[in-house]
Amino acid sequence: MIGRLAQIKSRRDVLLAVLAITAASVVLSVGLAAWATTGQDAADRRDIMVIAAKISALVSSIMSYGVVDAIRAIVKMKDSVERLARTDDLTGLDNRRAFLTDAAGEILRAERHGEALALLIVDLDYFKRVNDAHGHRVGDLVLVAVAEVISRSVREGVDIVGRLGGEEFAVLLARCDEDRALRAAESIRALIEAMRVPTPAGEIVMTASVGCAPIVAGDCISAALQKADEALYAAKRGGRNQVAACAKANGGSDPRERTDRQRREPAARPPLKRSA
Repeated sequence: MIGRLAQIKSRRDVLLAVLAITAASVVLSVGLAAWATTGQDAADRRDIMVIAAKISALVSSIMSYGVVDAIRAIVKMKDSVERLARTDDLTGLDNRRAFLTDAAGEILRAERHGEALALLIVDLDYFKRVNDAHGHRVGDLVLVAVAEVISRSVREGVDIVGRLGGEEFAVLLARCDEDRALRAAESIRALIEAMRVPTPAGEIVMTASVGCAPIVAGDCISAALQKADEALYAAKRGGRNQVAACAKANGGSDPRERTDRQRREPAARPPLKRSA
């Protein structure tokens, strides 16, 4: 019973449930009244059935208020549980599981429509030093600030942002080719570098390395993650605080070549704006 009630998701469903309960109560009462008065004349049976129907309707109305409250509580609890299961507790972004699920669905959708996609992995440089020097509470403040910066840098309702774990974040850029993805990645990197996080330990300054991978036909989310991860390691090896694309062997450009070109073209790196 609880499982069926938990499937109710709209006011229309609630109304239909109440009407069904009321109708069932009326039918039951009328049937019992008719059965109990078998053998009496028609007028008496009719009067008793009318009285039984009125009583049933009154009882059903009273019960409906309790049923509606119970259904609403179940729906609210179910929505809360689902939201908690998808959300990273600290940053409020999608957690790893939710991000991978949503990204996999977006990849399938984009492939059907022939749209370009790109995946970014953003990893904070030397973040462990913040935790070691100032404690995890300060580190958490930094992570929250970075999550807010990334969220403001992408298109709401279009791109997908998640925290993969620790100091690593992921962004799936919808309807976005490699050049645009690199500009978006560089914008995120620059915003993180410019960020000043006020903490009890003073202002914290961070930098980030970003791996960028275009998603091509046939790529699944795990393949895209691998390519973006390889690009991220190229950015780390290149000195950190930079953007790198996946290597040519994986269908992209050379990381140093693309990163150098991005740095030579500052005018081509406007941040992505949140859509209205």
